[in-house]
Amino acid sequence: MLEAIRKHAQGWLAKAILGLIALTFAFFGLESYMAGDRSGGVIAEVGDVGISRDALANEVRTQRDRMRESMGQAFDPAIAETKDFRNQVLDSLVERSAMLQDAQKLGILAPDAYVAAMLGRIPTFQEDGKFSQARYEAILRQNGRSPAQFENELRQEFMLETMASPVTLASFPSREVSAQLGRLVAQQREISWLDIPAAAVASAIRIEPADIQRYYEANKAEFTEPQQVRAEYAVLDQAAIASGIAVSEQAVADYYTAHAAQFGRPEQRSASHILVAVDKAADAATRARAKAKAETLYQTLQKSPARFAELARTESQDPGSAEQGGSLGSFGRGMMVKPFEDAVFGMKLHEIRGPVESDFGYHIIRLDGIEPSQAMPLAQVRGMVVDTLQKQEAQKRFAELAENFGNLVYENADSLQPAATAAKVAVKQTDWFSAKSLPPPLDHATLSDALLSPESLKNHQNTEAIEIKPGTLVAARVLDVRPARLKPLAEVTQAIEARLRHDRQISLLTQKGETMIKALTGGEEQGVTWSAFKMVTRQPDGLLAPAEARAVFRVQTDKLPAYTGFVRQDGAYRIVRISRVLDTSAVDPMLTASIESGVLQAQQRADMKAMLTLVKAGHKVKIKQDAVEGR
Repeated sequence: MLEAIRKHAQGWLAKAILGLIALTFAFFGLESYMAGDRSGGVIAEVGDVGISRDALANEVRTQRDRMRESMGQAFDPAIAETKDFRNQVLDSLVERSAMLQDAQKLGILAPDAYVAAMLGRIPTFQEDGKFSQARYEAILRQNGRSPAQFENELRQEFMLETMASPVTLASFPSREVSAQLGRLVAQQREISWLDIPAAAVASAIRIEPADIQRYYEANKAEFTEPQQVRAEYAVLDQAAIASGIAVSEQAVADYYTAHAAQFGRPEQRSASHILVAVDKAADAATRARAKAKAETLYQTLQKSPARFAELARTESQDPGSAEQGGSLGSFGRGMMVKPFEDAVFGMKLHEIRGPVESDFGYHIIRLDGIEPSQAMPLAQVRGMVVDTLQKQEAQKRFAELAENFGNLVYENADSLQPAATAAKVAVKQTDWFSAKSLPPPLDHATLSDALLSPESLKNHQNTEAIEIKPGTLVAARVLDVRPARLKPLAEVTQAIEARLRHDRQISLLTQKGETMIKALTGGEEQGVTWSAFKMVTRQPDGLLAPAEARAVFRVQTDKLPAYTGFVRQDGAYRIVRISRVLDTSAVDPMLTASIESGVLQAQQRADMKAMLTLVKAGHKVKIKQDAVEGR
């Protein structure tokens, strides 16, 4: 019950806030998909709920940034520009929207008391181990968000987690499968090899002008440059305004004095309870029986208060706290359901009160401790005060500048400079880009639509000042347009020749290698010089690249020696001889645990995907593919 919820929040929610997604997907708030916010145009509908182009663009950026962070230098930005990638992201948005709608239909909601308890457990919002309202609001302001937005997302996270948990909790790894995988992973193979260098086939490669011409004619799309644009833009940004505002020490001290209550740690109380649970929808007779039992427990404790922990362990129907003798630990106002909170904060130390009725049933409560409110010193909260004052002043200045900025952008259609000068911001220029590779901040869907509209491309006039996010206005103008063009053959001849030469080299080397493998398999090894023997595993060890190791371990070893071959990155064709296979029954326990975890995660992903497919099938989904692809 209450304690179980508090523990639940401490586990998955805190991790979610730190960016560790408990489900197999992240999610936007439902309002991100709603038809009410269609400034970017609706590109998909899930039932009556619309998904906007802006929502898709935001999620594409989020996934792209996540991939860049996880992959580092191996990340290829072109992946995030493909149609397949955008469609995969859109599909995940459709699934999330369907999940949230089903959760609402099922009545899955997170009451205010739950959200308050969750907030109290998030380390980011704590000062000295306690929830700080001032820190909470300051952190949200720094990220351009309001408490209402954040708390709504917590509710929706709860909805999605509740929908998903029966599926993920029902998944379990097969020990037989895990053991078999463990043996396969631990297997070693003894190999030796020989390399056929690229030079062995170089003399046989002839690339004729006619070959180049044929390739060019058959692959013109490969050599067609899309229309490209160069633009300039000006940004009026509230956060940038805030960073340039100087705040006096007197102003900091005055604000601190005037808002002292915000910077205090509110009173905390610790309590224990015994719960007689009853559903809030139960009939009067059932509720009466539960209340009578609670009255009996209360009367017993009036006579023998020392038995509270004993009775909590045996009688309380809140299993989370019952094991602790009913202890709920320490909490502040707003973290428990209101009837329970009102009782606790109206009690005297060590008082026992009850029965107290809540949505969960009837509580017998004992007040165990009181921690008076404490004021945090100015030095400890100075940064938050400065940040608040800067943002307050920035909001005023932004409001004053925004209207004039927009007007000057409109009135001076052929130049952004007057608006930029008045707002004291710079006009920046981009390099060449296409409709599929817009640089930030021009990649905002509404702004890019305006900038790349036929009128804007023809007249080179300013877009209107567009709010790409709260507190940020951007206006842009096309400087130059480079039409789509097919590169002439002369410009790409060398590249085509190199491509054809490379392809033929691989083909000839592969033919030569496969012919040799066939002979070796037939027992013709005379005159072949192999490398020294090496034992290898499936794990990368520097000797074999991952793809090469997979090739070696794909070979059937019923008859030894066995052979395989592949083209290496250095251009040579390597023939590998497998002469011995070493299996082991003693698999490293850490490896076994890792495999079991991997099998479980794979099964959970598969189960979750199956559930999402069923959920999505229950909704009418309409996708405007042209809009998804930016056409």
